[in-house]
Amino acid sequence: MLLHYFLVNFLLSALNVVFMLYFGIDQSVSILQIILNAVLLYLWYFVVKYKKVPADEKLMRFYLVFTAAVFALFTIVVWIKGGLMASALHLIMFVPLLPFLPFILIVFFVGWSGWAYIFCILILHCVLLVVKNGLGESRVLATAAASLMVVCTLATTFFYNNRDEVRYAAHGFKYMNGYSSTDFTDYMVYSDPSKLVTLDHEPSLIIENESGMPVLDGAEACYPVYSAVAKAIYKDIDKIEEQYKNDKYNGKIVTFTNTVNGYYRLVDGKIDMLFGARPSKEQTEYAKSYDKTLRQTLIGKEAFVFFVENDNPVSDISSEQLRAIYHGDITNWKEVGGKNQEIVAFQRPEGSGSQTMMEYFMGDVTLKEPKSYEKYNAMDGIVKVVANYANEDGALGYSFRYFIEGLMQEKNVKILSIDGVYPTTENIRNGSYPLVTGLYCVTTEDESNPNVEKVLNFLLSEDGQYIIEQTGYVGISE
Repeated sequence: MLLHYFLVNFLLSALNVVFMLYFGIDQSVSILQIILNAVLLYLWYFVVKYKKVPADEKLMRFYLVFTAAVFALFTIVVWIKGGLMASALHLIMFVPLLPFLPFILIVFFVGWSGWAYIFCILILHCVLLVVKNGLGESRVLATAAASLMVVCTLATTFFYNNRDEVRYAAHGFKYMNGYSSTDFTDYMVYSDPSKLVTLDHEPSLIIENESGMPVLDGAEACYPVYSAVAKAIYKDIDKIEEQYKNDKYNGKIVTFTNTVNGYYRLVDGKIDMLFGARPSKEQTEYAKSYDKTLRQTLIGKEAFVFFVENDNPVSDISSEQLRAIYHGDITNWKEVGGKNQEIVAFQRPEGSGSQTMMEYFMGDVTLKEPKSYEKYNAMDGIVKVVANYANEDGALGYSFRYFIEGLMQEKNVKILSIDGVYPTTENIRNGSYPLVTGLYCVTTEDESNPNVEKVLNFLLSEDGQYIIEQTGYVGISE
């Protein structure tokens, strides 16, 4: 009877909602949900069959066959995707449950277009057709409905996986409590094994008192630097921080909330030292509004780089051409020696280190309106979000060299030489690369912790410069 269909789907819906609310949404939880769904469905079938519970036998057989078909489809898609278990694939497992999963639908589709809802309605109608005709006389209709159901499922998966929120969210802020696109597990001060640079001798500075340890924060690409520094000069920092690894700031002393949030925390007095690019005009003004003066200490050198797809024939570009592209005067790659295709010039979010550097690079030339997409935010409704770099035909992006090469955040891209000079370590060191920028440690002039000055001196010492160089930046020592 259809009552069983509704009852089982309701129970599975509640189970999945509880799982997502309690455990969150990640790969292991998704796999566990799939296994539990399958077990419960098959148990339901056999209980009804062998305990003689009244039910529609045709419906029962359909549901069992249909579930097996979904598993087969899921297996094929996972194999095609090389083992990737993403939420879009997980969506396939919910196809038999869609009519009775309003909460799941909200989780998956809120803030997206109405196309997802249309696909779900089509799938629902196909399910009803198969239920009605799957074991009846109209086998042609049942086969056609089942085929359409599979097509709609794959189409839903494709469109879901290629919506703007996925394509243009770059790597997504899925790590470090939603502040980072990089998995820094191996760069934590308590990680074992560790990728942090270490010294083979005792450093000249050791801060033993926990209360005297300056609190650190910084840009995403700088985390390996200041984490290594803390590991070297903060006594027992690994034991201290391990107690706070689940803190919202990803630690108590060696914290991480990225550049934008880090500057707010520095001005608000929640941290003592920020590692990253120099502050933007807005960040400087924010500090002034609280009667704070930001002190910038140069501790290393870095290259601001532009990159394109590997198969883009352009390998060198001039500073003037880049400014013209981002102002909107040059719109086709053929104008700079490339193919006859549109230039898709991506920008970065306001306040980020790379966007601040881009604004310095542009000088008096205004930036054109960045490529963006609309996203639903529970607090603000529909908001515009700056689209991050995607491997589209004709794509152009910018970042810092270490972010591209050291953290390997962009795949299948090549870094362009600027004005005929490529950003090698030597060209950054001697200043011949035109877009050399500084790696800074930013503090406030009214900082009261005396150990802040000691840490700054350590960063400029031979040991500090060694950590900076070995991490992947260029030191400032001669």
